[in-house]
Amino acid sequence: MLRGRNATAYALFFILVVHVALGTLFAIKTPPWQNPDEPAHYNYIAHVATARQLPALQMGDYDGPYLERLKAEKFPPDLSISPVRYEYHQPPLYYLLAVPVFWLSQGQLPALRLFNVLLGACVVLLVFLCARAAAPGSPQIALGAAAFAAFLPMHAALTASVNNDALAELLIAGTVLALLRWQRMGVEGDADRGPAYLLAAGTVIGLGFLTKATAYTLLPVALVVVITGSVWPGRDGEKAAGKLTARLALLIAPALLLGLPWWIRNSALYGNLDILGLAWHDTVVSGQPTAAAWIAEHGWGAYWERAWTFTGKSFWGVFGWLGVFMDARVYTALFILSALAAVGCLYRLRASALRSGWRWAGLPTSPWMTLLLLWLATLAAYGWYNLGFIQHQGRYLFPALPTWSLLFAMGWWAVLERRASLAAGGILLAGAAAHVVFAPFMGGTADRWTLLLFGFAGLGMLFYGLLSGRVSRLLEATGFGETNRDPHDFSVWLRNEGVLRPILYVCPFLGMIALDIAIPFLYIVPQLGL
Repeated sequence: MLRGRNATAYALFFILVVHVALGTLFAIKTPPWQNPDEPAHYNYIAHVATARQLPALQMGDYDGPYLERLKAEKFPPDLSISPVRYEYHQPPLYYLLAVPVFWLSQGQLPALRLFNVLLGACVVLLVFLCARAAAPGSPQIALGAAAFAAFLPMHAALTASVNNDALAELLIAGTVLALLRWQRMGVEGDADRGPAYLLAAGTVIGLGFLTKATAYTLLPVALVVVITGSVWPGRDGEKAAGKLTARLALLIAPALLLGLPWWIRNSALYGNLDILGLAWHDTVVSGQPTAAAWIAEHGWGAYWERAWTFTGKSFWGVFGWLGVFMDARVYTALFILSALAAVGCLYRLRASALRSGWRWAGLPTSPWMTLLLLWLATLAAYGWYNLGFIQHQGRYLFPALPTWSLLFAMGWWAVLERRASLAAGGILLAGAAAHVVFAPFMGGTADRWTLLLFGFAGLGMLFYGLLSGRVSRLLEATGFGETNRDPHDFSVWLRNEGVLRPILYVCPFLGMIALDIAIPFLYIVPQLGL
């Protein structure tokens, strides 16, 4: 889509600047403490900043009724947030990094939120670099992935609140980037730089151990990547075994050395080899809705319906303490956009499989192996967590943001190919028809806005598919770009790519920006302001 390093750099700079601006908007306009668990994270920072030591989670640090009162009354100034301390079991790295900001700002909440906005910008940059490593030669895919991570409404809001999620995402993306570059060294035969990337990956994994439990999925992912990358090509013999052992040592040793002091501390503090403090945390926060109790009351059908709908909505954006929803039509439009990207991914997968003759021998050593493993590990952790508690929060899927972002960018670009767009249009129109047919069986009637949005999008994709090929042929027939053979020239690029595809490609990202600007004014402030 863009040609030349300068154009790509300018576009990335624009994405980062807009992300910081949107994050600043969320940080300023969101009322105090109106983000999930924000008071508890703030109190952790305040404790370290004032007591000069790490806190210990104790009975009484979670007062469920008092927390519900705070939320119901919208955190009035006369009610203290100091009893909200149930995040005291968290690893310390994020809070230690935030302490200087706390000191310099004298504990001002907006300053700590803006600190997280900067961490979020670093996440966006790393997502871009991961996408470039996974899809070299396709700058539009890398920029699209960065834009998705930057402008996804829920992610923009989350990185503008006080929590350790942004730092965990940064370290996860950093580990993925190191693994991707290690894989690239193997493909290019540059073995000398390989150990440095493995050592970097192990170090960042260790820092992840000191940041958030979600980062623990990195170690099994990295182990599988290194083992398959070392063994799969068929390097047999003692030399290969020795190389694998050395590589695993470079990966595991720094991670264990960094995590070990924290594990020893927790085991001594909470007992029973509770090295993460999670078992003690579950005891302290007893009273939260469990999955078993919820299913017993509402049934499995309601459970899966809630898991699907609430996870999907909160992935795109449910704000405050997950009680501020956008208009239903917005979610329908976002669902359609997700479906189009999914169709594009399937189309791209099928095309790749046909080119390779449905042979997948290279997958275990490809960049997609790393991204797929991260995605699967995140889904598994999400499912495991929800076996215990009802926590269908889309933000828990953000550790796999490099994968989600790349899949969206790649899928959206692919669905704008002629055949894929025609197939997507047909699928959307079939979905509209299915909504009409099955809505009465689900106890309701067909929603006109759902029909309108599905129908409009379906017809639009069909129209684009029919029109796109003709525009390219028209440009070729008129000789547009023939006089200049420079492949980086705008006219040549325009003729090769067509007019509509690049324009349509940027539309969802511009729409996300507009939605991000509107959300604080349309939803957050009206519903959460005192």
